[in-house]
Amino acid sequence: MNDLNLTGADLLPTEGTFLWEDSPTRRVWITRQGDNLIITTEAKVDAIIAQNAAIESEFNYSGRHGDLVQIASVPDSLYFEWMRQGITDDDAKMKRILNDPDFAKFRTNRWTV
Repeated sequence: MNDLNLTGADLLPTEGTFLWEDSPTRRVWITRQGDNLIITTEAKVDAIIAQNAAIESEFNYSGRHGDLVQIASVPDSLYFEWMRQGITDDDAKMKRILNDPDFAKFRTNRWTV
């Protein structure tokens, strides 16, 4: 199989843009330009916010909870931007952002971090 010298572009028959994934929270497009593939991810932010609101409405605030409780769900692009800025490696900055009212729509419960 290695002697075929296949590339990722061989998966797509012609040049152009193709919808690769369409999930409730994102779309992934693949564009073939010659032998190159360009992958573009589009976050469905409204869907993520609606999903977070649904999770929050079902959250049992008076029940018993273990050590792992989901507190937020953010679009991948925002998370990777925070990673690029070094925010994800700094617990104090992450807490400040996740507790910030500007980012409340990404929270899945009203607890503070």
